[in-house]
Order: sequence, then structure tokens, then C-alpha cells
Amino acid sequence: MKPIWLFPPLLALALWAALRPQPFTWEGEGIRYQRAGVGLFAQICRPLGAIQGAVLLVPGGFGPPTASMLARCRSWAEQGFLGVVPHLRGRGKSDGRITGCLEEAEDLAHLARLLPRLGANRHAYAGYSLGACVALKAAALEGSAKGVVFAIGPVDFEEQVAILRRSRPEALARWREVFGEGPEALARQSPLPQAARLQAPLLILQAGNDPLIPPTQACRLRDAREEIGRKVYQVALTREGETWTQPLSKGRACLRPTGFGPLGEDHLVLFPDLHHDVVPAMEAIAERFLRAWLR
Repeated sequence: MKPIWLFPPLLALALWAALRPQPFTWEGEGIRYQRAGVGLFAQICRPLGAIQGAVLLVPGGFGPPTASMLARCRSWAEQGFLGVVPHLRGRGKSDGRITGCLEEAEDLAHLARLLPRLGANRHAYAGYSLGACVALKAAALEGSAKGVVFAIGPVDFEEQVAILRRSRPEALARWREVFGEGPEALARQSPLPQAARLQAPLLILQAGNDPLIPPTQACRLRDAREEIGRKVYQVALTREGETWTQPLSKGRACLRPTGFGPLGEDHLVLFPDLHHDVVPAMEAIAERFLRAWLR
């Protein structure tokens, strides 16, 4: 029997545990959580059996996650993984103001730290377009990721503005509202500094005919990794996933093909004839790497 004097401290401890703020609450098929006073939401796709790991699927754009992103979430759950699709701040069911690739990365890193409470003790990221920038920064910030897929993502936002000025001037006002103006503000958006700190392997998937993100940006990301001593294997593939046999011209010529290496090393995979799009061959490569990282 415990001494009577122990009961008040034990009662106080129990009350504190019951009343302290919980890190998240379930809301339908997702969780609601907060960072820096902003309410955020993430779709959760849970497997029926044991969780092999978590895949954070980070959408691009300024709207809610698309149907294809939610389909990826369910597909990972069917394979035994926890699928996680964050609604980035200012999109979908999340509050706050869109900041591009700034606060979103801090939010995502916070979400990753909650994954053990959801039963996932290891995780990796797959980010698409602007979501690729967010995923890379988040992984560098939280430091526990097993790998990052960086699919058709930007690294130079000043160049993006120059491209929009030539091709889509009507979109410039929205971009300035989100990303800020001037070289300093745009440089803050870039994931290149965080790429130099990322310890996990990085898979860069790039389209060679992307009208928004030139392949030279992917090569700059490769260079940032090589500067810290990472080996980056480089491959050119057709949109069907076959070896590219034609010459690489213009900006695509920055690729130095080596063939695939060990999946635990960095890779840059270029699809020279692809536009700003994700095709099944690209998805298959991303899945191959994610599975290897989460084994």
C-alpha cells in the first residue's frame, strides 16, 4: 500500500496529463494539429496490419491536395505503409497564410515529429512541384527522414519569376503575393542551403521540357549535393522508363549520365521529353526508392 502522502502528487500528475494540450486530435480520416498558433490538417491513410513506415506525400500548388495525391495515399496504405498527405497552410483544411516554401517546411517538420505517435517509427518524403521544396527543407530541419523524393521541384525562385514574366505575366501578381519581391526574399524560398545539410539520400526527378522549371535547376541541386561530398548517380529515361539513347541538348546537357547506383545514394533522373508532369515511370522509380529507404 502506497503511503498516504504520495496520493496528492500522483493525483496532480494525473490531472496534468489529462489536461495538457494533446499534440493532435483525430478529425475524420485525418489529424488536426497546431504549430505556432496555426491550425493544420493532414490526411492519414492507415494500413490494416502493422505499419512498415510512413510516406509523407507533399502536394504542390496553392490549392488542396488533388484526387491523385489522395489515391497515392491509399495505395501506400494498401502496401502496409502509413500514407500522410499534409494540407499545407492556407490550403484545403489548414488555416494560415500561404508563404510558399517557408513556414510550410517548419509545419511539415513538426508533423514528421508526430509520426511515432501514429505508430510509424521511420519515414520518408515524396514532394511534388512546390511540395518538393517543402519536403526537402522539412527533412533537413527535422533530421530523421530516411530519404526524400524531389519531383519536378523548383530551387531558383528568381528564375521562376523571370520565366513567368515572359510566359505568364498574368500570374506574376499572385507569385509576388506568395513569395515576396526582390532577390533576398526569393532566395529565402530556395531549398539549396538545406540541401547541403540533408543527411538522408535524395532522389531528384526532373522533366527535360518543363516550361516552369528548367533541368538546369535540378543540376544545381545535384551540384549542391556533390559539393558536400555526396555521390550523385545520373540517369536519362524516356517517358516509358527506358534508357534515353538520343543526345541531350540545351539545358538537358547539364546531366552527366552514369546509370543507376545503390538506392541508398543520391540520384538525378531526367526525363528529357517530359513536360511539367508526373508519369507512371516516374512514380515507379519514386516507389522503388521509397520502399528501399523504409526497409
